[in-house]
Amino acid sequence: MRRLVLSACALRFLDTFLLIVPFYTVMFAEKGLSPAQIGFALGAWSATGLLLEIPCGVLADRMSRRWLLAISQLLRVGGFLIWLAFPGFWGFLLGLTLWGMKSATMNGAFEAVVYDELKALGREAEYAKVFGRAKAARGVGLVAASLIAAVAAPLGYGPLIVASALSGVAAAGAALLLPSAPRAVAVADWSYLSHLARGAREAISLPGIPALIAFIAGVQAVAYATADYWQLFGRDVGLPKSAIALFIAAMATAEAVGSVLSHRIRHLDPRWLYGLTCLGGLSIVAAAATFQAWSVALPLVYVGLYSLVDVSADARFHHALHGETRATVASLKGFTTQCANGVLILGFGLVAQASAYRMSFLTYGAGLTLLGAVYATASLRRR
Repeated sequence: MRRLVLSACALRFLDTFLLIVPFYTVMFAEKGLSPAQIGFALGAWSATGLLLEIPCGVLADRMSRRWLLAISQLLRVGGFLIWLAFPGFWGFLLGLTLWGMKSATMNGAFEAVVYDELKALGREAEYAKVFGRAKAARGVGLVAASLIAAVAAPLGYGPLIVASALSGVAAAGAALLLPSAPRAVAVADWSYLSHLARGAREAISLPGIPALIAFIAGVQAVAYATADYWQLFGRDVGLPKSAIALFIAAMATAEAVGSVLSHRIRHLDPRWLYGLTCLGGLSIVAAAATFQAWSVALPLVYVGLYSLVDVSADARFHHALHGETRATVASLKGFTTQCANGVLILGFGLVAQASAYRMSFLTYGAGLTLLGAVYATASLRRR
């Protein structure tokens, strides 16, 4: 148990300990990319995940999840090196494509290795707590990287990218330290298509799972679609680069706090999750509507609430699954999220191209509020 928690937290910490993260969309803009081009480049990340999410999940049910996680980190390292060599639209797009390959592998494999190891120990009920700690470590990694980046910003983007690549190498090492959860399917009994079909049937047939997948996908898609643009929000409300990095650090702190506290609401009625989702959406709307330097406090409320909802909903999802197809079904959930991501990330850039980033934030905040309201209304009707 101790090894699982330490290695999982180390991997998630190093996965986000990337000094370039507080600035990369600002870097794209400074290198001459338009809002639409930034949307297309970020969309390449999502599209890659869309194509590879399910195959990676099936492979994670068959192969060593530790090695898959390690290789995925090294792919992103390659993307950072491409950014250094080709700092333009095509270089950024290719680097984000490799990043998308990393994300596709992480989504199903990491969740599955944590849950299955806990199940082997007879402690699967602690998934929300362990996963929340790992997600908090992810937030701490981003906080630490952002604080250092605030000081290192005058050095330029090159050193920040190099430091991020080194962190990726360290993350690959941390992945190999994860315990090896029991293999769910024997080699002689395994077939890619039959395993995929079984996972799909499970995702569709289990009570409440399709609706839960749709809810998680919607909540995560808004979070992922807006995450890369908060840097530009900070820039547009007048923050200097060092303050932008501190703003990103504060957002990561709020996310980490939400993750740590998430296990405390795991037994609450699902309507609480829907209500918190509505509040998160309204926080985005309020930030975009006021659009002043002090408005950066409102996204902190949003990411804290998002983290509470995300971890709790994910725990409910995993408790309903069977171990043999866990990574596959988790990747089907990730596939659904990536479908929504691809549309929302590209749409964010196109709306900003036609009007302004502020209008994109207003639109997405309203959409998240509507999602929570629809699920809350539906849950009331079922009673």
